[in-house]
Amino acid sequence: MKAFPLYILVLVLVVTSSCSRDNHDKLPLDKNIKQVIFFSEENQYEHEAAYYDALIELKKEYPNEMENLMVLSEKEYFDDFDIPSGPALIVIYKEEIMVKINGDVSKDQIFKPVSQAFSTSKPLKAN
Repeated sequence: MKAFPLYILVLVLVVTSSCSRDNHDKLPLDKNIKQVIFFSEENQYEHEAAYYDALIELKKEYPNEMENLMVLSEKEYFDDFDIPSGPALIVIYKEEIMVKINGDVSKDQIFKPVSQAFSTSKPLKAN
């Protein structure tokens, strides 16, 4: 009976180790809304201040549109959206990227294209 917990532990390890990281879950994106996704790199926080400022301002101006903001730090999702590194931000609507911002930019360089995307249904030129 003392070996039973050990048996359970080994079974759990075997089952979880057989899961592949290549089969990561798809993001739960609602195609009927404009989805804002912020890509954060854990070791690049000092470069993300402008993004945080812009996100706070966008949340104040567009609370409904920013309600479903996603913040991702897993590298596999960076690859899914062709983001070389963080910080980065995209606005996606109906499986089309409307805005793509990457790297060191100002708060206004983030705020303006995202706010324009909220008021249009056409893709904007990516940065």
